[in-house]
Amino acid sequence: MNAIVCNTLTGAVSEYTRYAFNSITATHGGGPTGLFELVGSTDDGLPIVADLALPATLRESTLKKIPSMVYLAMRGAGSADLVVFGNTQNWTYRFPLRDSGQTRCPVGKGIRENYLGFGLRTPDGQAFMLDRVEVLLHESKTRRI
Repeated sequence: MNAIVCNTLTGAVSEYTRYAFNSITATHGGGPTGLFELVGSTDDGLPIVADLALPATLRESTLKKIPSMVYLAMRGAGSADLVVFGNTQNWTYRFPLRDSGQTRCPVGKGIRENYLGFGLRTPDGQAFMLDRVEVLLHESKTRRI
């Protein structure tokens, strides 16, 4: 059983997948197996992985889109994964986080989709701050199907 929690001040949403919380406060989560204090930078010794996903949507026109680069204003350490969501397939690309707070992630040349979505994942559970994502898209001249 999963518990989905929303911070009503910031709008941030978290999902607990290892605990069946049925009630939660700012410092504790409770459920049938007991009361748990919400502290630390790990989840019972495991990294707390951020996983952001925007759904695949039809972009400005029905012409196929070809993503070539994703630019991110993102602070953190280590590396992160960019996920490109197509209509029926997903592609994942690892990229380094830089001290400057600006980084980029080249994507594969074979992606041609009408519907595109994008996601971000921090597999090592490191802290990060994401300010902006810009996707450089090229449009096919004639291809719709």
